[in-house]
Amino acid sequence: MTRRTFGKICAASGARAAVVPISASTATAQDDKLASERLFDLFIDTQPPHAFGDHMVVPVVGGTFEGPRLKGIIVPPGGDWMTRRPDGSNVLDVRIVLRTDDLQEIAMTSRGIGYTPPGGALYARMLPMFETGATRYAWLNDIVAVGVYQKKPGRIAYRVYQIL
Repeated sequence: MTRRTFGKICAASGARAAVVPISASTATAQDDKLASERLFDLFIDTQPPHAFGDHMVVPVVGGTFEGPRLKGIIVPPGGDWMTRRPDGSNVLDVRIVLRTDDLQEIAMTSRGIGYTPPGGALYARMLPMFETGATRYAWLNDIVAVGVYQKKPGRIAYRVYQIL
């Protein structure tokens, strides 16, 4: 669809659309800051991965999560379906079910990137999304979150933040 066609459709429907660029003079200092708060710490228990070609499946067999507004366990089975890129980084595709202490279930899917720079430590970030029918946790369906890998010996761990 061209801009001209889009404009005609908007005019015909009575809708008015305007795009106003944000310039340095109209932007506020707060516009360039990203606010967040800790949602929970996630500890994932896994089994050895299954590798095939540029792909690897890491079985998730349990774990825990705990934060200010929710805590509980990871319900097995789950997994991380990773794809190795030619540059050595991995695309993460995590799918797990969280069960809260009050027995409500929340599906969590997450895409992300993990890599280890030469001479450095593992860097991994994920973008979890949540889906639940539990009234008490329905607010999770509408948030944006980011998980930051935490080095914990013998465990896969992320601190998950809600972006405000």
